[in-house]
Amino acid sequence: MDESGIERDLLTVEQAATYLQLSQSSIRSYIRQGKLKAFRVAGKRKVLIQRGDMMALLEPTRPDPT
Repeated sequence: MDESGIERDLLTVEQAATYLQLSQSSIRSYIRQGKLKAFRVAGKRKVLIQRGDMMALLEPTRPDPT
């Protein structure tokens, strides 16, 4: 949740990088490679990433035994 108490479904590159503990250049690289879907706000330089798409980058460290 942000300071207003609202959970955001869209994050900036900076927010995504902070959340995943990666650099902003890594996030931008994932976007360029097509590994992470992102949207540009019309007429702006701002790029937004859906939280679910960001979380899809994460993989378990061990396969599920089931």
